[in-house]
Amino acid sequence: MVHKPYNLYKRPSKKRKYIYYVQFYDEAGNRMIARSTGQTSKSAAEAWAIEKIRRGVIISDKNITFEKYAENWWIWDKCTYVKHRLARGANISRGYVDSMRGYLDRHILPCFGSKKLQRISSRMIESWLMDLKDKPAKDGNLLSPTTVNHCLTCLKIMFKEAVRLEYLHKSPAAGIMQLREKPKQKSILSIDEIRQLFQENNINLVWDGDRRHFTINILAASTGMRMGEIQALQLQDVHNNYISINFSWDRKYGLKEPKWNSQRQIPIPSKTFAYLQELISISPYQEPEDFIFFGADNRIPIHNKTISGALYKALKNIGITPAEREKRNITFHSWRHFYNSLMRGKIHDAKLRRLTGHKTLEMTEHYTHFNIDDFQDVLRIQEEYFS
Repeated sequence: MVHKPYNLYKRPSKKRKYIYYVQFYDEAGNRMIARSTGQTSKSAAEAWAIEKIRRGVIISDKNITFEKYAENWWIWDKCTYVKHRLARGANISRGYVDSMRGYLDRHILPCFGSKKLQRISSRMIESWLMDLKDKPAKDGNLLSPTTVNHCLTCLKIMFKEAVRLEYLHKSPAAGIMQLREKPKQKSILSIDEIRQLFQENNINLVWDGDRRHFTINILAASTGMRMGEIQALQLQDVHNNYISINFSWDRKYGLKEPKWNSQRQIPIPSKTFAYLQELISISPYQEPEDFIFFGADNRIPIHNKTISGALYKALKNIGITPAEREKRNITFHSWRHFYNSLMRGKIHDAKLRRLTGHKTLEMTEHYTHFNIDDFQDVLRIQEEYFS
């Protein structure tokens, strides 16, 4: 007796009496995930299944290519994986999804696109990974181990999902190890260098008289805020001795939730508050939702490259040459490292994570709701260094 390459069964439907569903068999004879034929008669459902097999469009281990499987992957409004994760409370940003699609388009599809999903082996992935580390990037240098590992992570997620959805029985990427990374360590400025940057009588000399960039940087140094969080700061977020972090700015998509959904409040020293108030008082935009550090108008904040450029020029003005800055790997993000180092050991780690917005499972209930009285120790440290 010859078995059909599929199995039909019917399910009750609200709109109709019943609808036939089909499960196709893979090469090992296992039933795959069921899918609706949309048909109410068995003969019509069989015709639908036979036509799908004939056309080779059945999502099965036998004939689907990786390119077909990846068709809607990492496309925000189409990717079923992203929808699945978001529906279950995962923190996935559009920027992350765009990055993953970039890895898929540039580095994964050129190698695996035409191959059958079931035919991709661990050996093929290992060979691809070794080739990828010797591939030139856009700047002419070889792809960094970090970028290669991001590509591998992208591929692993896709294969893991293929297993979950029963397209495969085992992920060929599961046992592939990442490359060793050698990240360039961020460095922080010395206390003397910081005092040179933030002496009030040096604003004209160091910051070319630009009090806005002076304020942006003293805010970053005294709070550890991410650049996107500073860009997204609104008038309504500034309070007498603390600020509220409610949003971050994404260059492509605009306002979004802070990284890891880390809405929080951070104490600010009196000097930082005074400069923020000064900027707010002279701003042409006075609505609560207007940006403090606005760009060409109140719809977008100042550009990230403008912020970094002003800091680099100020560093040069205090004697830190571009070559030394690059060697020490000092960037705007270094303020976050400085703040963390400044506070570490002086306050409890759980409180520090609450301030920086780092992801953690050890946050205590005591710090769930912000109370300025709980952060007087933070204010004392800030006042000592920034006043």
